[in-house]
Amino acid sequence: MKIGFIINDLHSMNLAKDTSVYLMKEAFMRGNEVFAFDATDVTHKNSSLYARCTKIVFPNPAELIFEISQFESIEVKDFEFVINRLNPPFNKEYLYLTQMLEISGVDCINSAKALRENNEKLIILNFPELIPFSKVTNSLEEIEDVFKTEKFEKIVLKPLDGMGGKSIFFIEKGDKNLNVIWETISQRGKKHFILQEYIEAAKNGDHRLLFINYQLLPKKVVRVPSHKDFRGNLAAGATSKIESVTKKDQEIAERIIPYLKKNDIYFAGADLLGEKLSEINLTSPTCLQEIHNNSDLDPAKLFWDNLKK
Repeated sequence: MKIGFIINDLHSMNLAKDTSVYLMKEAFMRGNEVFAFDATDVTHKNSSLYARCTKIVFPNPAELIFEISQFESIEVKDFEFVINRLNPPFNKEYLYLTQMLEISGVDCINSAKALRENNEKLIILNFPELIPFSKVTNSLEEIEDVFKTEKFEKIVLKPLDGMGGKSIFFIEKGDKNLNVIWETISQRGKKHFILQEYIEAAKNGDHRLLFINYQLLPKKVVRVPSHKDFRGNLAAGATSKIESVTKKDQEIAERIIPYLKKNDIYFAGADLLGEKLSEINLTSPTCLQEIHNNSDLDPAKLFWDNLKK
């Protein structure tokens, strides 16, 4: 079978942590031809979508090191599976790609429609009973109002199109940097962002629950912030450890899974701060290698064993 991965950049991957190359290798080891292409590599012509693809080969079964063997133009519908793992931000080019995939009748993991219609920050608003106090706004006055009316001492501001903890701001009541932070994150009111109460349990780690085939994996990744940063993102210097999911994790997962099924979100990562849902990653969920390398679970096998047309 031919399997296509839509990814950003083959040459900037951290092979020790990257989930895309981890899934690629498992597909290759099962005897499939593996190809990769980016949003910039596609052309729609003659009522079909084509991609200039790079063929990926793993010469050593014991390593994640890969070789690029050739380039070729492939009609995207010819792939048995298309795994769409482009990183945010979700910009216009990303939007156009999802539209071309859908118009061309290409089924993706995750579906183009799901990626287009579910922002990773806004998706949690579908679960008001699970999330911390949250407000989506572009207004400085709305930030100030939270300190006055909700009596919060600490809040967090997140851009709606970021990833890896980039441009997330921690603000305490009375912070004299509030105006400049608002100017930066909203571009002086031109862009919306999400405001959330700061959850003190975040100091103990950001808990990543992972879903494959609409089922919660029995292991989770706990990402603990460094002493220099409040963010529980590995890209921001957090460290990780693997734990078994708890009964509470399972209860939260049961509330999320019907939504994943309804929206064809086969692979997702939900982030919990304490018992509060902070976001759901569906564009390019990560942390599978951390689980594979530190437990007896093999998420790549689960991913491919359960994937059906």
